[in-house]
Amino acid sequence: MITRFALATGLALILGSPSFSETYENPDQRWWGKFFQAVEGAQPDFEALAKKDPEYLAASEFTRAEVLKNVIARLKEEQAEFDVPETEVKVAFGAKFGDYSSENGGFPVNLFAQNMHMRLGFNKLFFRNWDDYNIFPATIEQGKEIRARTSQGQIAAEVTMTNFRKSETRPNAYNAFITKVAYFAPDGLPLGEFTAVEDAALSPDAATSMVADARATIIEKAGIPELGTSWADAKGMLIQSYPYAASDDFAYLDSGKKVAFRVDEGAIVTDAEHEAGRTFRVFLQQVDGPWRKTTGFSGSSVLAGMNSFYSVDIKGTGPGLACYTPEKNDRCAVLEFSPTEGGHVLTRAYGVIELDRAASTEAAVESLVGAEAAGAFNGFTAKLGYDPIALKNGAAAQYEDSGGVAAYVAGAGETREGEPFYDPLENTRGVNPIKREIALFAVEGAENRTPIIFVLQ
Repeated sequence: MITRFALATGLALILGSPSFSETYENPDQRWWGKFFQAVEGAQPDFEALAKKDPEYLAASEFTRAEVLKNVIARLKEEQAEFDVPETEVKVAFGAKFGDYSSENGGFPVNLFAQNMHMRLGFNKLFFRNWDDYNIFPATIEQGKEIRARTSQGQIAAEVTMTNFRKSETRPNAYNAFITKVAYFAPDGLPLGEFTAVEDAALSPDAATSMVADARATIIEKAGIPELGTSWADAKGMLIQSYPYAASDDFAYLDSGKKVAFRVDEGAIVTDAEHEAGRTFRVFLQQVDGPWRKTTGFSGSSVLAGMNSFYSVDIKGTGPGLACYTPEKNDRCAVLEFSPTEGGHVLTRAYGVIELDRAASTEAAVESLVGAEAAGAFNGFTAKLGYDPIALKNGAAAQYEDSGGVAAYVAGAGETREGEPFYDPLENTRGVNPIKREIALFAVEGAENRTPIIFVLQ
């Protein structure tokens, strides 16, 4: 969501925030636990909660049963009181300003950074629009005055949050929109107040249209057929877009066991029938290379055997971020065809589209799908477990347990059941897979390009 940001420092005008019917200030952890249950619309185990309540714990053996009933009734009443859409929460924090940044026109604020959150028991609360507030805007002259009042010490910040949601990207996590942040100097006097207003949610029709536009753009730039295309129609399109292709299904011909579909230098080498009841994948590249093996055994190929004459290394395409053309922007892909009456149809796809290096990975996603369609995507930054050197060199990147590369991750469209076709986040701790119709991963670290992994399902 794009936010509109209005500001006024304590040296100028102070703006107010929208009024909500229920405002809670510095609630305790017990309150947050009940509130998160309300956010999810779930009914907690009231008896278990009641037995941890101070009133119950203070009861004697003779009154405990009656007290338990009363505490359960109170908890149920409290739960029913929450009007989640109308709830506003104000929390006081200590904060510090970093060194003044002329480039950003203000002071960096240590409270607001990517992945900054409140830890509340087993749950975490993230700020959806943290980047609206990571800089305290001020001119140089204002900055000097503010620094004189604060020195290098801690200041107070009152953060107002609304529109709480369960996180789609992290387990045991929630997020909130920050509507206002007010800062106070060590002497208690105001330093400044900043507000942001969240754009209205997209209408279902608008969102559907934007997702369809984004999907059409990705399909065009990837050079692949639309989902739902039959294999009979798809293979002709693929030969025009990709001079090298191979399936992971095998056919038993007079000449021996061969990959059922194989294209070399734009010419069909093998085009045999795929097994009717089995899903198969087709791997697409602009160049030949280590993504496939012409002889011997490939442990990465689902159906390869010791006697196969040709096999496909399925880890070398897409997942390795390797289209094997680091000298130019290119594309590569993996398509999945599922059995249906009368043949196979394209049901899922993933791959890489390489763009010119963008100002940021988020800007690369907008460049790929267009500014308007980008409004349908929800995004966040994360680390992907790829080797940075292999990524820079355009080689088949290996997974690593730590480090990795930064990426902007965005999803759009309806949620799909089951596991995603491909999940670059599988080695990223604390982040759920993206199970949306479209998932995009714009990856940092390549020298002259920004590779974007796309997943369509």
